[in-house]
Amino acid sequence: MKNYLILVLFTLLSLRVGAQDAALSDEMLIQETFSGMFDVEAPLYLNQGVSNNPPPPVPVDGGLVALLAAGGGLAYRRYRRFR
Repeated sequence: MKNYLILVLFTLLSLRVGAQDAALSDEMLIQETFSGMFDVEAPLYLNQGVSNNPPPPVPVDGGLVALLAAGGGLAYRRYRRFR
């Protein structure tokens, strides 16, 4: 019973201290959020050149193959029932 009372007391005290810190940090959070919001940045220029190199080949992983096989099997079964 004594341990339970101590636990409840510490919990209530920590909530009280946390509420005081939250009131102070809200104002700082708002200031940090909106600081520099309307600053104008330099435009970003992207390379628009055409490359002669084709994109690298992408390997098909086993999960995708299993998903395709299961979908094909389900479609075939439904096709047989329909027919």
